[in-house]
Amino acid sequence: MTVLAGFYVSGALYFFSIWFQAFQKDTNLSAEQIRLSWIVLTIATVFWPIVAPIANLEKSSRTKDTLVNQPEVDANKTEISPELSRT
Repeated sequence: MTVLAGFYVSGALYFFSIWFQAFQKDTNLSAEQIRLSWIVLTIATVFWPIVAPIANLEKSSRTKDTLVNQPEVDANKTEISPELSRT
């Protein structure tokens, strides 16, 4: 369990460092925009461990749904597209 917590903390710090570097590069911000950027940066860092697994589960469930709903291809049926039939 401590390994998992360590993974989440290190991931949060990693993303915080990336977002903080991007935040420092933008020098055309007003005082209000800087304050809002700090709020967003803090919220994103705190909730990263909660949102990342949920997003991963949603993405994997969508992938499974698209694999299940794909139409079957009939191996005996061959169609030549009009572009290929011209050659």
